[in-house]
Parts: sequence; C-alpha cells; structure tokens
Amino acid sequence: MSPAGLVHGVPAPRFNTRVAGPSRVKWLYWTLVYPSSVGTSRWVKVTMHILLTFLILFLASDGSHAQTCTPTVTSSLTYLVDTTGSMYNDLQQLSLVNKWILDRTTARFPCGVRQYTMVEFNDPTFGPARVTNSIDAFKTFFNNLTVAGGDDCPELAMNGLKLALEKSPPGSSILLLTDASAKDYNVNSILNSIRSLILTKQSQVIFLITGLCSGSNDPKFLIYRDIASLSYGHIFQIDLLDLGKVFNYVDFALSRPVNSTVKVLYEYYNGTSHCDDFSVTSDFSTLLVITDGPITSIRILGPGSKDPNPKTIVSEKWGSLFEIRKPSKGAWTICVVSTFPHAVQVEGLTATNTSVTKHCSDCHAHAICEAYLDLFECTCKDGYIGNGFSCSDVDECAYPWLNNCTDGYCENTNGSYDCVCPAGYTKGEGDTCVDIDECSSPVLNGCHPSATCINYVGTYTCQCPPGVLGDGFNCETDPCARDVCGSSKECILNGSSYFCSDPCVNHSVLDEPWRSTANDLYVNIKCDNDKNGWYRFIGSGGIRMPEFCVPEKRCSTHASMWLNGSHPAPTDGIVSRTGCAHWGGNCCRYSSTIQIKACPGRYHVYKLIRTPACSLAYCTDPSSLNGECLCAPDEECRFVSGSYGCYCNDNRTISAISDLRPTVSCGTQSMKTTFRKCELRALNIDVKDIILANSNCFTVLNDNITNTFSVLSTLRAGKCGMTLTTNGTHDFFMNSFEFSFVLPGNIIRDKLITTSTCIYPLDMRLSLATALNPIISSTNISVNGTGQFKAHMAVYNSSDYKYPYEGTQVDIYTKTVIYIGVFLEGPDPSQYAMVLKNCYATPSNNPDDLRKYYIIENRCPSTIDNTVSIAENGLSSQARFSFEMFAFVGDHDEVYLHCEIYACNNRTTVCSPIQLSLQLLVNLPFFVNVFIIAPKYTSILDSYCANALVIRFVLWKEVLFCTGFLETCKPSHCKSLS
Repeated sequence: MSPAGLVHGVPAPRFNTRVAGPSRVKWLYWTLVYPSSVGTSRWVKVTMHILLTFLILFLASDGSHAQTCTPTVTSSLTYLVDTTGSMYNDLQQLSLVNKWILDRTTARFPCGVRQYTMVEFNDPTFGPARVTNSIDAFKTFFNNLTVAGGDDCPELAMNGLKLALEKSPPGSSILLLTDASAKDYNVNSILNSIRSLILTKQSQVIFLITGLCSGSNDPKFLIYRDIASLSYGHIFQIDLLDLGKVFNYVDFALSRPVNSTVKVLYEYYNGTSHCDDFSVTSDFSTLLVITDGPITSIRILGPGSKDPNPKTIVSEKWGSLFEIRKPSKGAWTICVVSTFPHAVQVEGLTATNTSVTKHCSDCHAHAICEAYLDLFECTCKDGYIGNGFSCSDVDECAYPWLNNCTDGYCENTNGSYDCVCPAGYTKGEGDTCVDIDECSSPVLNGCHPSATCINYVGTYTCQCPPGVLGDGFNCETDPCARDVCGSSKECILNGSSYFCSDPCVNHSVLDEPWRSTANDLYVNIKCDNDKNGWYRFIGSGGIRMPEFCVPEKRCSTHASMWLNGSHPAPTDGIVSRTGCAHWGGNCCRYSSTIQIKACPGRYHVYKLIRTPACSLAYCTDPSSLNGECLCAPDEECRFVSGSYGCYCNDNRTISAISDLRPTVSCGTQSMKTTFRKCELRALNIDVKDIILANSNCFTVLNDNITNTFSVLSTLRAGKCGMTLTTNGTHDFFMNSFEFSFVLPGNIIRDKLITTSTCIYPLDMRLSLATALNPIISSTNISVNGTGQFKAHMAVYNSSDYKYPYEGTQVDIYTKTVIYIGVFLEGPDPSQYAMVLKNCYATPSNNPDDLRKYYIIENRCPSTIDNTVSIAENGLSSQARFSFEMFAFVGDHDEVYLHCEIYACNNRTTVCSPIQLSLQLLVNLPFFVNVFIIAPKYTSILDSYCANALVIRFVLWKEVLFCTGFLETCKPSHCKSLS
C-alpha cells in the first residue's frame, strides 16, 4: 500500500471546497498540485477522474462533512509601477481599473486568499515595496504614490522587477506599467537574478507599455520581450484608455486557485504569418488563446479541424483574448496572419470558479446550468457577475472599457446595456450614431415655411430670407429693409417693430486725447476691439478722424485707423466710408466699414465697429478742433443773433417743467435717472437749486462733460423705495424721485415726481467687453429702461479658484486641468444665481463657429468628456467648473471658450441643477496634428513633455453669452453618470 497521502507513489492532490448551502449544494474550487517530475498525462489519467469524481459526489451528497467557505490560496497580484513625472494619468487609470478587477474577482471568488504587492521604480531610485493581504489596504497604496523625476526617458525597470519578484509569492501575476524603456537593460547581475527568480517562482510578468523612448527594436525595449517569453507573460503596447480591456485577461488569472494554469503553447514571431500545432491532453475547463502585438487574422481549429466557436473577450490592434469552454482533447491548430512582431500563447485552466450542485434549480435565475462530472455547474450569464448561485448585474456603463458606446452615451440595462444617441442622431449599424438630416423633410424640423433649413452634424439651423426678420423658426418682414427712416436716421428693430434713431442725438462721447495722431506709441498700447455703436470725438485730441494715411505706431496703438474718403456734408445724411489701418507699409492693411453723419453744430458722429485685429485704434486729427464754440455733447453750435452759441441739439421748445425729458440708464448695480442741463437752463433752473427728497439715499452726479444732472439709486429691493417685481421672463426694478426747484427768495412753487423703471431680461446675450446699451424711454412721469447683466470669466490654475492666469493669452499643456470661474454682476446679487446653460470651445474667436466642443451642455457636464467637473452651478452669483486642456485637430493652435448663461431669480425658482454623481476618468495625452508650441523630445525635457502638447489657451475678451430657451432653472433630464 502506498504511504499515506500518496496515490500510486505520487503526492495526493490538495482540494479546497466551499459549501454553497446548508445541505446538498456545494460550491467547489479545486486545485491539483503535483511535482514537476511527474508527467501531466500520467497524473491526469491516474488521479483526476477518480479523486475529483469521488470528492464532488461526496460533498454533494453529504453536507455534514463540508466546511463553510474555506479560504483558498489564489494567484497573487503585484503592480510594478513607473512613478516618473509623465505617469500621473497612467497611475490614475490603473487605480480605477484596479478597483474594478478586485471587485470583480471578489464577486466570482469570494474565498480567494492572495498577497497584494505594490513596487515603485523611477530613476535614479526604485522601491519601496508595499505588501498586504487586504484588498482595502491595497487600494490605499495608490494614495501613497507620487510622480516626479525621470528627466531622461529610460527608467530603472529591471531593478524594480527584481525587487517585485523577490517580494511576490510563487505563481504571482506581476504587471509592469510604464511609458519608457529599461535603462538597466544590460546589467547582467540584475538580469541573471531576474531569470533565476522567474524559473524558481514561476511568476508571470505582463508588460503594459503606454509609450516608447525609441523604436520597438531598441535593446532597451527588447529586454521586455525576453522576460515575457521566459515568464510565459505578455507585452501589450496600449493606449491608456485600453488598460481596462487588458485586465479582462488578468480577470481569468486572478479568479482561479494558484497552480491551476497549464502552459500549452508560447511562440514569438518577428513579423511572419504561421500555423502552430499543439495537443490538449487534459480535461481543461477552459482554453485561453492570447496574442500580443498587431495581427491581421487568427484561425483556431480543434480536433478533426472543427471550429471550436471561441468566444472573443478582447480583440484590439495591440492584442486579443479568446475563450474556449470545455475544449476537446486531441490535436489543435492555430494559424495567424501578421506582418508585425507578435506572440501567441495558449493556456489551459484546470480549475473552475463556478458552483456545482445536484439540481439545476439551485442555480440563480441569471445563471446557466450545465452538466459537470455527474453533477451540474452553475455559471452566471454574460452581463452578470457572481458564483452561479448568486448573480448580479454588471454595470457596463460604469467603466468605458465594458461598453462600445463611442458615439452616444451608455445606459445600463439588466444583463446588458444600450448605447443611446444624442439629439440630432439616430442609431446606425452596431453602436454607431448617424446624423439625422432634419432638412430632408419638413416633418423633421421646425423651420418657418419661408426659411431655409441648413443641416449640420447633430443639429440644424433655419435662416430667414434676406430682408426678413426672425430666427428662422419665426420669420417676419424686416421693416428696416424698406428704408422707412430715410437717409438721416438709423432704423433700429425692437422685436417685431422698429424705431428711427438720430445718431446726432443718440451717441456716446470719446474724450480721449491719446487718439491724436500727434501722439507716438506709448507703453499703454490701445486697441478698439470693444467699440460698437455711434460715437462722437471731443477734446484736445481732435473731433474728426484723419482723412490721410497715418504713420504706424501713432495715437497710442500699433496700426492707426484713418478715414479713406472725405467727411459728408449735413445734407448727405448717413454715409458709409472705409476705415483703414496702416501696417507693414500698407496704408490699408486692415479695413472696416464706418458709417458717418454730419450733425448740426459742425461735428460728426461715427458708427464704429470692433477693430479687425489688435492692436488697432481709431485716431483723431488734432487740426480738426472746432474754434467757433465748444459745446457739450447734447448741444450744438448755432449762429444766432450774430454769434455762435450752444443750444439743445433736438430743437425742442422747453417752456414748462412738464416738457422735461429725463432718461434712465440701467446698469449692473444701479439705476441712473438723467436730466439734460440745456433743458434745465431753458427753464432758468440751476442744478444747485434742485432739492431731491431723501437725498441721503441716492447719489447725485453733476457731470460737466456730458452736461447732465443725474441721480443714481442702488438696485436692491426694499432699499430707499426700490421695488422689484417679475413676470417670469423679466424682472422690473422701480423707484420714484421727488424734485423741488428753489426760486429766488428761497421759495418753492413746483415739484416734479418721476418714476424710473429698469427692465432686466433673465435670458440674455452678454458680451464681456461690450458697454451696456440700454433702451431709453423718455417721459416726464415714468421712465423705463432695459438693463443687462454683466458677466466676467477667468481661468484659474488651481481648484481653490484663487490664482488666475494673467494676460489675454496663456500657454497650457494638454491634459492640464484648468479651472474656469464665471461671475454674474447685476442688480441685487442676493436675488439671483448664475446658471451655466452651455459652455463650449471653438478653434476660432467666433462663438457661432460650426465646430464646437461642448464642455457643459444644457446645464449638464459633457457626456463624452469625463474630465469635466462642475464645482458650482445655480447656487450663487458665481459658477465654477474644470476640465482637462485639449487641442482641436487640424491647423488650430488656439482654443476659445464661450458660455451661455442664465440669470435665475432664486426668489421664485430653484436654480441649482440636479446634483450629478460623476465618476471621473483621467484623459489620455492628446496626440493630434495641430500647429502648436510643441518641444521636440530632448534630454532637457522630462518625459511628460514628450507625451503632451503645449497649446495657447486664449481667454477671449469678447466672449458672447447667448440667450437660451426660457425654462425652469432646475433641469430634470441630467442623468447620473456614476
């Protein structure tokens, strides 16, 4: 009789079991460990069938002999990680993937016991090594990693691997993650130790390579192939976001007992097609076929040249994984077509991680029941995870490598998932999204019958015909196209109506001596990229634009704007002239159209638009000063009774207080009610004789430049008589003022009560660098005006939003997290909250550029960019968000950011959007062909610079905040992305 513990003189197999239920149902993990001196075929034939059948039948029939969840030693896991400066994103992604793989293997193999090891390497140091048996402790190891150093690309990978092999138990899976080659590839003492440790411990080394210092034929890289071949491992050259797909293979290695894998075939080929034969002589539960490196095609044939119908787990350009359940014994063949270096490996799994029972009814409803050694095996279906007796749904949307939703967004379903296309798209073949041509049928769009539908990818626009007003969805005839105001006035649309405005009356004043062509370029360079409207030049610098080519670097700017043509006469009305800028020897290097009108009083007004570039500015001719009389902006010089004098320029007769026409200007913090002094003088009223009731509540301005008398009141409800009402689309601030006029003898006979109203639309289109242009309504009793909220946007370099980048242009690496703060400035900030509706980037400064990349869309973070994080939106008068910097594909070296905002009245509405639970992923280094400031890789730059781009992020001073749809402040459609 053989000694105890032996079968036919061979050490007996060790069995590990777990009871699945209180009696007849058992969950069996089995492991066969045998000396290397004993042949596999003999061992399997002699022991496997007899002992395993006996044991399983014994456990399935007698629950009293079973134990509860006996711990089973499984393959240990070791991470050998490169901690140089360029590896920050790689380690963040590894931490995410690690959480997924550990949760998954725990669900499939809850009684597994393994060692977890974390080893670091860098240059010029390596280590430390951290070891634990706790999954939770292992996850915290990532918190102790610090990326730094690595100025030259090769790192001390071999020193790190030697330490990892020493600290890892036999049979461990060692994953080496790096974006560099091995600096110590030729240190023989280290390499000899590595080879000895691999042969002794039989550990498997898997290289995960996300970058290269040089070519794949460099000896510093080829050492990885030598070690992978020796350890029966792999080299996967991957993009960072594919890291999760590689771990599908790791899943098979970790969810089984130690020593349950048989090496069947390993071959490496240097770019040739081939067929390999191998034999399956054991009762494997699963056959795994793995390739690493690019291949064109692979064909697997079982005994008798039959197709074994392998299940594709992974199929990528960098490698593939195929699973064959219960492979038949006999001769097998693998044929591979490839022209690149690659390896082919076949592994047989001798253990199952599923549950066995006498009755299929014990299997979970989402499990498959199959016959297994006179019993039944429970295996969770695809889309579920568990031990077969218990199966739970896999959330494929939680991790991007579990789904193929590249075009749309992922929605988890029970046992599967669905790729949902965004608005403007429909489902195509597979999981693709195809643009809907809304213009192909009137049913698909909401364009007005007279409008033209223009289709874009994912959306469409409607355009009214020329001379017709509207947004394309509603079109009305443009009355201004019929020249209803004549040549001397400007037609201004007001919704569906219009009014005629005389620019000689309605204009702004520019009293800026630096505009004189007599001034050379100063340090404080000027640029008129914020001018938009009618202006009059006054002051010592001149009152008219020059009609001659102005030399470069005059009037405090680089390229001086002058008028290419003569000024009009008063009878000409409003005319158009070309404004030119002198630069590079070309007197009209830049040009724009300027409208001009000659006004009574021998002065001109100009309709200026933003200069076509910076730094350009509109200049004045110092010889154009008017010597007859110097009138205020609201007056004109007239020759009356034999002399020149200044008179109100509207020719109105002022004979009573009721003839006064105050105006209201609506700012972001205050309401301004203004009287013209020329009208007061017509009634012999001096501003010093005006008494304002409750004057301590208001600010009085006596402006001698604009020749006006004004009262400023703070826009705060309940303060100094200010009231606030709303109709849901507009807020109305209203206040009344009582004026008394003191006559000689210190008596009063007249009082004037005016009521001023400022109207603020809650949806608005704002320009950060454009002055407010209120709609002025004149009346002797009530004064209404329309104001605009003002917004500011800044770029910060840290999450505390304390340190903004300075200047109008900032150089930022791609993958750098930038922080954006948007601040609302308007009346009574306690009443309003800033809501970001849409924030998007364009490659040009045009906010209507057809090429848009949405960062925030419809108040929700982008569904395709998981680096977007919203810190605050709809909670106060400021909003904050962040994202990783990127570049546009093509010849674009600048990125412009635009936001559409909504001023939400938090007295009547809940302004904050639904709180999103967002699982952030770290973005890849962005490799695109763009015109960039990109350093070539040299020894001076660290490896981060080699893997990232440097682009210019321009904080566009004229970002337009567009109007949006009027809807509730609380979006109900934002989906949880956790």
